[in-house]
This record gives sequence, structure tokens and C-alpha cells, in this order.
Amino acid sequence: MTETIPCTLIAWEEVYRLCRELARRLRADKVRIDMIVAIARGGYIPGRLLSDMLGIADLTAFKIEHYQGAAKQQAAFVKCPLNADINGRNVLLVDDVCDSGDTFVVAVEHLRESGVAASIHTAVMQLKTVSDFVPDYYAEILNEWRWIIYPWAVNEDLSSLIKAMQLDHRNPLRLQQEFRMRHDIEVTQLQIEDALLTLEDDQTNSPDTKSFSIPE
Repeated sequence: MTETIPCTLIAWEEVYRLCRELARRLRADKVRIDMIVAIARGGYIPGRLLSDMLGIADLTAFKIEHYQGAAKQQAAFVKCPLNADINGRNVLLVDDVCDSGDTFVVAVEHLRESGVAASIHTAVMQLKTVSDFVPDYYAEILNEWRWIIYPWAVNEDLSSLIKAMQLDHRNPLRLQQEFRMRHDIEVTQLQIEDALLTLEDDQTNSPDTKSFSIPE
């Protein structure tokens, strides 16, 4: 039996609530912002919501990924660099969650290498207390470590968890029970069916697709 990983499945309504709280805190501090930069891919939707809530029209992004080093530890690197002029701009750097903090460290350094911004503020919906990096703004602190599954990554995360289970079946009803026992989440049969389709696609397109792993 694979290791039990406690998870939390976030609903769209919760995402909206967290972004609304984040916008409220930024507005309360009168933070000057004229450009939002999202860390892809997790920061796409929070960045767009904050763009709408704060009335900031300039929204762009760059992508950070993680790779496995020789010591089997994940390291963050810029996969798709920023392609925007931040010189003289008041930038808000946004992501969904701050877990280890490695992504933000790399992201802030990349921004500083990309131009001379008037100011850089960092913001995230959820901050885990295990993080070595503390953003300037966050809507919620998570004291208990859990893997957060956001609604825009349900298929990706559930399919990876299913693969890690190494079961001899793909029965949605039985998988519902496995998710309940191993990961403390309630998932629908529809979500499982979609995740299985994603897993089939991944195996077809890339036989060496990685299983689920926890960031260091």
C-alpha cells in the first residue's frame, strides 16, 4: 500500500472567497499595483481574478517547473521566461499556494533579472507554515500540511494519485473508497472517470509520465 497523503479538495467558491480576501487586504494597505504577474500554472486563475477584483488590466505570466536532481530533491527553475516590460512598474507577483517557498524564491529573482520594477509585492491565496518564504500578502495560513487540490488541477492530481496507488483495478466506486482512506477526500465518480481518462492519455502520449510526488 502506498504512503497516505492527506489532501484537501478546494471548490471554485472557495477560490473566489480566498481571492476576494486577498484583494481586500491589498486594498486595505493601499498597495500600488499597475501590473500583475502570475506564476504559471497555479497563478493563472488567482491572477485573473485579482486583475478583475482590483481593476488591473495589465496581466502577464511566466512559467516555473520543478525537476528531480541527483539527490532526488525537487528544484524550481524558469521554464518559460517573462516576456513583458516591468521597468518602472509596480508589480504584484501571484501564485495559488506557497508550499516549500522555492517557487517564489526563483520567481522573485527572475523578476529582478527581467527589469527594474518600481516595486514588487508577492501574494498567494494560501500559505503553508512549512514554507521558507513568506509572501507579502496571503489570504489564509495552513498550519497542518496537506496537499491542496485546486479545481483547475483536479484531473492532473487525481490521476497522479491513482497511478501512485498501483492498484490492479480502475473501478470508480472502489477508487472513491481508496481516496477516502488514503487521502481523506471525497471525490465524485465523474471526477474519477475524468482522472482515469487523463491517466490513459498520459500513458499513451508519454509512457514515462511521473507519479505523484510531494515537493521538498
